[in-house]
Amino acid sequence: MFRNIKKLLAIACVTVAVGAVAIPSLVSAQSSTQNSTEKRKPRQGEGWKQLNLTEAQKAQMKIIRESAKTRSQSVFTPEQRALMAQARQSGDRKGVRKSLNLTDAQKQKMKAIAEDTKTQMKKVLTPAQQQQLEQMKQQRQANRGMMRQGTPR
Repeated sequence: MFRNIKKLLAIACVTVAVGAVAIPSLVSAQSSTQNSTEKRKPRQGEGWKQLNLTEAQKAQMKIIRESAKTRSQSVFTPEQRALMAQARQSGDRKGVRKSLNLTDAQKQKMKAIAEDTKTQMKKVLTPAQQQQLEQMKQQRQANRGMMRQGTPR
């Protein structure tokens, strides 16, 4: 009976020692995971802020975006618009585009709208802003390449 108590005491000591070592590393791993996901959150409009747009440019960009949104909405069927509205209300926008089952014609129209919008927005920018935008694009592509290789920024 005395041996059983010794065994239980030894097991308890080992368990406490392992827990004391493992718990801090688990906590730090969890907090570092949160930090890495926080870094991956999209930075809404941060790139455009770096371009130092004038108020007139901002107004023109807003008009272009609203026009693109209207044109995009006209491409969708009423059922597809309802699905998008439902996703917007529920906050679950992830994967909603795939669930729309766009036809090839719809995909081509959407691509044309995106290209036209991009062209219109570039025309609003000064040559210096266009150059800065191109540099930001190249930097973003380089960062993506490093992330794919597993190299942190």
